[in-house]
Amino acid sequence: MFELANEQRKCFALPPVLASWKKVEVKPSPYDMHYTFAYLDGRRIAKIIQVYDEQPGQEHYREYSVDAMLSEDGTKLLPKTDRGKPQNFTSANLSRRTPVGMSLNYSHGSVALINETSGRAFYCSVYDDVQIDTFQSFLEWVDNWCRSTDENAQKEINVFARQGRTHQKYKEGDFFRFRINRTLYGYGRILLDFSVMRKAGIPFWDIFMGKPLCVAVYHVATENAHLSPDRLVGKMMLPSQMIMDNAFYYGECEIIGNMPIQNTEKDFPIHYGKSISIHEQGIRYQCGRTYIAMDDKDELCPGFRNGGIGWNLNVKLSVLRKCISENSNAPYWEMMPPYTVNQDLRNPKFSKLLGQIHKQVGR
Repeated sequence: MFELANEQRKCFALPPVLASWKKVEVKPSPYDMHYTFAYLDGRRIAKIIQVYDEQPGQEHYREYSVDAMLSEDGTKLLPKTDRGKPQNFTSANLSRRTPVGMSLNYSHGSVALINETSGRAFYCSVYDDVQIDTFQSFLEWVDNWCRSTDENAQKEINVFARQGRTHQKYKEGDFFRFRINRTLYGYGRILLDFSVMRKAGIPFWDIFMGKPLCVAVYHVATENAHLSPDRLVGKMMLPSQMIMDNAFYYGECEIIGNMPIQNTEKDFPIHYGKSISIHEQGIRYQCGRTYIAMDDKDELCPGFRNGGIGWNLNVKLSVLRKCISENSNAPYWEMMPPYTVNQDLRNPKFSKLLGQIHKQVGR
């Protein structure tokens, strides 16, 4: 069963396995699609490894740590406080413990390297847009990462691994920076904070989970980690998207300045369809701060409620570079996954339908 070697762990700022540690297999739950192993330093759980490399499409590898102790006989997870109760030492109970420190995660064709303590990702292959769709390609990715980890790269990831959790304030008009990969940075802008509208009682079609932000990413992919807002304002952006605020709250998307948003920068996703409430009839239309409810109208075309929202920016390096080279968002509509562009009324192929919808709602 595969696991990283200590020299490889160093490149990811993961703690090495010590010779004095004992490796045990943890009792699985009926729903586990992987094996779980724990390294024990006495009664302290020093490291957890989840791995499955036996069936294509189901491959999985995760290495991380938790702050947990075992009972003297090694059969129970001890509670963190005197008010808790011991639990059986099983993978299900272990998975409920909060991870700490660095973790390396491979699943469903993507890799993420995360500081679990700070809640920030150092690397996400989804942004980098690399193909890691088999366990062998994951192993090759690990080898390539380690070969490219020079002294400066090692220092950088070690500094990242030592960061604690902070809570970053953000607001509309903020510029932010994020990592695309180890060497490239992207930049973006917060265009609208719907949670502010919630608090203020401003009507909008509240179909989003969490604290939803509308953000847009600039046509920028650079090794320069110090671009200022005045060098960004006015640059072309990818179509804006909805995202939960986690990456901003924990500082993964780092705020670098603020300016008032100009009318030319106001691009918002369009949400259109039947009301989600069984107590309401008709259709709803939402675009930015524009909210229209029409109880006496029928939906012209389904599939454009566009209420999905996630934790990550909807960015792929290959698409971003193509948009930059053509100074156009046409590659975005042509190259992004269908589930993204086929639910977006801003897609040029829906221009006729959008005109009909605007006529219906009086825009």
